[in-house]
Amino acid sequence: MDIVIVLVALIVIALIFKRMDNTIIAFGLIDVFLRIVFFIGNHTTSGIKAFTNKYFPASIEAIIRSHTTGSFETVLVWIYVILMMMFWYFVLRMLIRRIH
Repeated sequence: MDIVIVLVALIVIALIFKRMDNTIIAFGLIDVFLRIVFFIGNHTTSGIKAFTNKYFPASIEAIIRSHTTGSFETVLVWIYVILMMMFWYFVLRMLIRRIH
């Protein structure tokens, strides 16, 4: 179910922004948000931890690994890594532009 939610969110984001760099930044932000929620859930009370573990995956990579296996999993993880590298490129590019 969680992979469907992330895919729908990415499709909606792609349709709204219509630019590849904004879509990749949104992809990276979704992953960062999931990692922050996972961290907060694991470092607070057991009730919050149970809620976050039930309703939020640890990251987009965790979603990929929980729903696929074998070569397809490897390909998807590499696509994920490439998208995250592109995310960091766009973030650094924006940071450098703001500094100058």
